Parts: sequence; structure tokens; C-alpha cells
Amino acid sequence: MAKSPAAPSGATGRSGSTEPIAAGVFAFEGDWDSDLRKQWSIDTMLDAVRGFGEIKYIHRDIGTVPELEYYINKWLQRRYDAYRVGYFGFHGDPGNLWLDGKRRVSLEDLETMINGRAEGRVIHFGSCSVMRARDDRLRTFRRNTRARAVIGYRKTVYSDLELAAFELLLLEALSRYSQTGAPARHLRNNYESLCDKLGFEYIY
Repeated sequence: MAKSPAAPSGATGRSGSTEPIAAGVFAFEGDWDSDLRKQWSIDTMLDAVRGFGEIKYIHRDIGTVPELEYYINKWLQRRYDAYRVGYFGFHGDPGNLWLDGKRRVSLEDLETMINGRAEGRVIHFGSCSVMRARDDRLRTFRRNTRARAVIGYRKTVYSDLELAAFELLLLEALSRYSQTGAPARHLRNNYESLCDKLGFEYIY
């Protein structure tokens, strides 16, 4: 069942679990600019999360579709169970990730790569507009991957301080709460204007 961030409270995580949703992040990042001399990276933001929130992370640069599939398979191994947030940092448009200007990976492609192995994990698209795909497509993606939640943005987002600050708040909330819907309610209750500005979407 999929719910929006504004859904009533009462959603639960795993039965009886008091363990936070996320203690670790496994980040997949593409090139943000054709000029590789420009050094902006989500690695900087993740390092800040590790410092402030004590969240461990693994970061891998992705340049090709086979690389993405290879590291998704790594992420889904039992040895990385603690890294429950799969963070996909790429350019995007509705229902798609772009590894560069030519290589597109659709939600259907990701479903095939994940193949129902994301149970207990969270998939976060730190990308423009991916969550502007049809609601039924997003719900199907969550169901077919068996992800605990699928998170991202419906609007065009930029690598500015507001986005970085929100990403920090999101990852901190995922590390604080055990109930699946609690991070969305926390962010909506405390940062509603920023949620609206970014088109924040949280499906579980």
C-alpha cells in the first residue's frame, strides 16, 4: 500500500521493531556536469551526515549501466544489510535516471536490476523530477522491488544549500525513527514549505 507524506499517522515498520529505519547509506552517484573539473558531489553532504548524525555510508561513482547494476547487486548482499538506504544521485526526469546525457535508466530497468530483493530497504532518488512519474507506476515500483519506502522529488531540484539541508534532515529522520511513515510526518510537520518547494514524495 502506498501512502503520501500527508497521510494520517499510524503506519508501522517491522512488527515490534524499535530499530531505526536506516543506520547506513549506500550511495550511487553519476556525473553532474560534463566538465569533470567541477567537483560538486553528494559525497560532501554524506560526510556531513556522518559527522552530525553518525550515519555510516558507502559511496560509488557510476558511469555506465553495467556499473550501476554491479553495485546494486553489491548493495543487496546480506553483508550490506545495515546500509538500508539506497541513494541514487543522478540527473533525472519523470520515471528515469540519466547517467549522463545519453544513458537512461528507467524505473522498469531498476526493477529488473533489483528483482524484488530490496525488502527492508529504502530507495531514495536524490534527483530531479523522478517522482513525477504516474502514481500507479511508483506504487508498482515499490511493490515489485519490495522496498520499504521509495522517496524523492517531483520538482526540479538543484545542488544548492536548501536541497543539501533537506537531504541532511531526511537522512537524519530515517536514522531516528523506526516506523516507516514517521520520517515523512516529521518532515511535513516541521518543514512543510521546503517539502512543497522540492515536491517531496514519500511512498510506503
